[in-house]
Amino acid sequence: MHTRRFWTAPFVAAMITVLVAGCVSIGGAAPDSASSQPEEPDITVAAIPAVDLAGLYIALNRGLFARQGLHVTIDKIASSAAVIGDQLKGQVDISAGSYVAYILAQAAGARFRILAEASTLAPDTRVLVTTADSPITTIAGLAGRKIGVNGTNSIGTLLVSALLSARGISPRKVTFVTAPAGFPAMPGQLGAGAWAAAFLAEPYVTAAGEEYGEQVLTDLDQGAVVNLPIDGYLVTRAWAREHPKTAAAFVRAIEQGQAIASGDAPAVHAAMAKYDDLPPRVTAAIALTGYPVGPVVAAGIQRIAKAMSQFGMLGGQDSTEAEQRTLVESMAGPG
Repeated sequence: MHTRRFWTAPFVAAMITVLVAGCVSIGGAAPDSASSQPEEPDITVAAIPAVDLAGLYIALNRGLFARQGLHVTIDKIASSAAVIGDQLKGQVDISAGSYVAYILAQAAGARFRILAEASTLAPDTRVLVTTADSPITTIAGLAGRKIGVNGTNSIGTLLVSALLSARGISPRKVTFVTAPAGFPAMPGQLGAGAWAAAFLAEPYVTAAGEEYGEQVLTDLDQGAVVNLPIDGYLVTRAWAREHPKTAAAFVRAIEQGQAIASGDAPAVHAAMAKYDDLPPRVTAAIALTGYPVGPVVAAGIQRIAKAMSQFGMLGGQDSTEAEQRTLVESMAGPG
């Protein structure tokens, strides 16, 4: 069994600090003319309450959106899949969450655009958790059991499927059960016996250990999915066409937030402490994801689409488009 050690992430090397300073100084100024003012200054961002989106919470906490002429309201959601319908109806401006749900929606005919990357998988940030007295002590012990996930056909089902397959276990031998309330409620539900194991993200991995005495069965950052892109910031292409200056302002602020998150662990802890509704001892001990800075890298996100095809989440022509990279490229390109 993997034993989780609770610690704060170390500072990133000095070169990253230089990058942070440069990014903030270049992109931090407010729009300097009427021509660069956002078309819509008041925007709603639907986001999962996870450390993966620390760049968003830092940008809000430090007034980086305001400097770009934006007033941002964050609506917490259980999973990205839970909000896609509302976003397609125009009820949400920007959403932030796992790419898996958006790739599935794109395959079904939706047209999304990735504005910016949010996170990449890192050690101890996506894990399988069991109760302290669970009889399950190995991955093989999951066969025939229920696993709680925060969303149907989500990054959780993909990462767990990759883990099981690597151990010679068919993902069909487990039953994935979606928790409608998402990560915040899942440690308690696991303790109450809802499932044999739960897929959790930080800060709820740490909360499970600190508040419920639950234990990590295995870290999911291993094998073929090491450093896998996890979450991003997405809009519909229609919204992007109608709000190009708003989208550009949002990206400028997010890039600043990402740069800070990638080099300043205390800033991440401080931002999450303000928004995650968890005790300070939990927030102070969370493991941190990777925080990409710069343009969207389609090749990285293609790894997700390829894995989705491998595990049957995409079929037929959609699988072909995933393998040929056209599906992801249709989301990552401009316009």
